[in-house]
Amino acid sequence: MKEHYHFIGIGGIGMSALAKIVASQGSKVTGSDLRTSAITETLESAGVEIFKQHSEKNILSSSIVIYSTDIKKENPEYQEALNKKLPLLHRSALLAKVMKEKKALLVTGTHGKTTTSSLLAHVLKFANLSPSFAVGGIIKGLETNAEGGDGAYFVAEADESDGSFLNYSSFGAIITNIDNDHLDHWKTEEALREGFKKFGSLVSSKEHLFFCSDDEKLNALNLGGVSYGFKENSDLVVKNAFQVGWRLIFDISFDGEDYDEIEIPLIGEHNVLNAAAVFGLALRLNIKENVIREAFKEFLGVKRRMEKKGEYQETLIFDDYGHHPTEIAKTLLALKAAMPTRRIVVVFQPHRYSRTQDCLESFGSIFDYADHLVLTDIYGAGEKPIEGITSEILLKKIQAKARVSSEYVSRDKLNEHLKAILKPKDILLSQGAGDITSIAEDLMEVGKI
Repeated sequence: MKEHYHFIGIGGIGMSALAKIVASQGSKVTGSDLRTSAITETLESAGVEIFKQHSEKNILSSSIVIYSTDIKKENPEYQEALNKKLPLLHRSALLAKVMKEKKALLVTGTHGKTTTSSLLAHVLKFANLSPSFAVGGIIKGLETNAEGGDGAYFVAEADESDGSFLNYSSFGAIITNIDNDHLDHWKTEEALREGFKKFGSLVSSKEHLFFCSDDEKLNALNLGGVSYGFKENSDLVVKNAFQVGWRLIFDISFDGEDYDEIEIPLIGEHNVLNAAAVFGLALRLNIKENVIREAFKEFLGVKRRMEKKGEYQETLIFDDYGHHPTEIAKTLLALKAAMPTRRIVVVFQPHRYSRTQDCLESFGSIFDYADHLVLTDIYGAGEKPIEGITSEILLKKIQAKARVSSEYVSRDKLNEHLKAILKPKDILLSQGAGDITSIAEDLMEVGKI
């Protein structure tokens, strides 16, 4: 008899990925979520029953209940599972379970996990290796964040934010970088670095462990494995990288061979590094060079990662999930290089009070590659407000250091304000992990595009 899995908060990107995989394996799947989305609609069309509220009535005696770190212990479904003494599995425990019979290829790091893991899954699928995958975004072209393939490999993001990446043992991995984020969990930078070091030790094949040697914190961990980066002493050396519009072109030297003029339709030096790591790992998995090259050229990217959404009165609209200062700075630099003649208007929604507090002094001049910044209200993501941590305070910090013109506009007045300030040939970039993503749809609906 197949298991019955019930997901609390099934609409989340990580939870929905697992729900799709276990459903494809024949398990009964139910879930609850307070919001309807394209993700929940896709699950429902696949036969998953989704309840629109959290209630103890949703928990049957046959259920294995799946929860994530974001689910509070007071949640009525969580409490009902405890009362009925049902199996309760953290999302990471279920991921470990479904990966158990596969060769896991994990991608972790503070930034770049979703693009890198999505590209890796795309390459394996293009090479007809029928991988399983569970990633943190919707892969364009495939239009899904998960799939249960019958091949040997399982590509997944390994989440460092709550330490759950230490619950996995993998065959291979890519570690992109270490930045000071999620210190609400790790408490200290030293503990964060030690977490990454332990993750590296859990990778069984060091020939398939790739880490970015350009990242000083990561390089200092002495992980063994394969280093990659622009540094000439890296095992995989990236050279001659440049951007032409919405294309990256670069060379690599690896395992005694030179691979010239690799192309991928992405922007930014950070994506050169992400793509180089995937290229190297794919070679180590014995995928032919020409297959990797063709897969790269056909990669359409990931939704909410510098995604082109459309136009509003000749303003080109992009949406990006990045919410940490490091990510934002790299994104804006890449966008300016791709479209240097256009005025860039960024509307930024800070994500979580705790992250805003931890990064308050780091925002500074990161928006200077934009021409105008519109800062809106902090998206709490379930957190309670922290005294003294507001968008107005953040704006003052930015204005003290930045050259970019900037202003605060409340979330409820944002649409009307943007319509008033946008000009033909502008670029509007909605930046943040919250509901700021809806700005593009709201404007395009107004514009009847």
